[in-house]
Amino acid sequence: MTHAFQATCAATGEFLPGEFAEATAAQIDFACGRAAEAAVQIRELTPDQLGEFLSAVATEIRSRREEIVSRCELETGYLNARVEGEFDRAMGQLDLFARLAVERPWDRVTSEAADPDRKPFPKPSMTRRFVPVGPVAVFGACNFPLAISVIGNDFVAAVATGNPVVVKSHPSHPGTCELLGNAVKEVVKRLKLPLGTFELLHGRTPETSVRVISHPAIAAVGFTGSPQGGRALAKAILDRENPIPIFAELGSTNPVFITPDAMAVRAKAIAEGFAGSLRFGNGHMCTKPGVVVIQERDADAFIAATRGIFAKQPNLPMLSGPVAEAFDRGIEQLRAAKEVDSLFVAEAIETEGPWHRGAHWFGMNAETAIRERWLHSETFGPVSILVRCRGEAEMLRVAEGFHGSLTTTLHAETSENEFTQCWRRIAERFGGRIILNGWPTGMEIGSATQHGGPFPASLDGRSTSVGHASLERFVRPLCFQNWPEDVMLAKRSGP
Repeated sequence: MTHAFQATCAATGEFLPGEFAEATAAQIDFACGRAAEAAVQIRELTPDQLGEFLSAVATEIRSRREEIVSRCELETGYLNARVEGEFDRAMGQLDLFARLAVERPWDRVTSEAADPDRKPFPKPSMTRRFVPVGPVAVFGACNFPLAISVIGNDFVAAVATGNPVVVKSHPSHPGTCELLGNAVKEVVKRLKLPLGTFELLHGRTPETSVRVISHPAIAAVGFTGSPQGGRALAKAILDRENPIPIFAELGSTNPVFITPDAMAVRAKAIAEGFAGSLRFGNGHMCTKPGVVVIQERDADAFIAATRGIFAKQPNLPMLSGPVAEAFDRGIEQLRAAKEVDSLFVAEAIETEGPWHRGAHWFGMNAETAIRERWLHSETFGPVSILVRCRGEAEMLRVAEGFHGSLTTTLHAETSENEFTQCWRRIAERFGGRIILNGWPTGMEIGSATQHGGPFPASLDGRSTSVGHASLERFVRPLCFQNWPEDVMLAKRSGP
């Protein structure tokens, strides 16, 4: 029996038009099997053909912009400017990886010449290069329905390296996923690519997700979501007869450290930057500043300035009912905790929708933060924790308490003093991107981008899910021994 479900309007909680069927075991088998067949043919495509595919997808989706943006606004509750901005980011990502598909920066070739006269044994010729892994299962993020979803970072990296993709849509925005998926399917058909080049499956249950990644045809997984969801998929992968790589971006508190000299020079700008970063996308960012660490002597002024900014900000919709409920549970835990102060709590407004939430801000001393493990507590949404320290030594002690994080930030007037140098050395142990005098939200996509870090930021802290280096996730090294050089050159210009 096929179970159907509907999307909801994030602003009102009402059901939206359209029904989406939970993928059955037979449908998953068919989609993954077809992807396996396509993988053989896609490996034979030239770099130009892979680039043409991504470029054509960008063109097709641009032609459907109005419909996609409209549906995305309804399903996420994001403001129009936020959705339009993400649409442009997604298109830029498609254009970029269309170029990278041709340039193939991931295909690094290392060769050693033969030496038949070497004693006591002749030395063979060896060439090490990279090849596509095969069908990639992609799980999009609830907070980035365009840039980290059906046509997002995992999709472009997998296709650019010559792999078919099986996408499991996100249940919070299935309508947006369907529109994007239909556009990709149209391009596959128009370019006469194997039908299994792209597959889209819907589903809300964990069982559907596990069934997808457990299929023997799937060769790698790209996931962005909760630590619980990522760990569950990782465990299911270990239970496979042939375990495969999973590249999962999970949770992050993105701590920000503010020194007294920075507060003395630009306290207002720092308060504005923090408030804007926390509320960007209403806190639905994996890089939001979830913890801010300052010295006690700066706390009162910083709190007063930031409260004034929060008070002027409107409540905005959470992405879905489950996200709002999880946010409320996290807030209740903080409000009920001992030695935790409520610095700002946005009050609900009766005329707003059921999932509207505003800024929530809590404070505590360093001892409480470390002892009660609040440094590792991430609540998805517009909430942050302020940690008050008695001096530089205690700030460094707090820094040493963090686990893996996508980002960490320092606001300081100089990068040369002893504190800054000590802090940086600690930050290198747990951070994926270390920022000086900036804010973690907003990320440049380029050859130096790193979006990942030690667990729980990622399951594999050596990889990045965004940027040029994300291509390296969906290829594997292969050594060719005693093959003629002209064969190797031909292999490099092709798949």
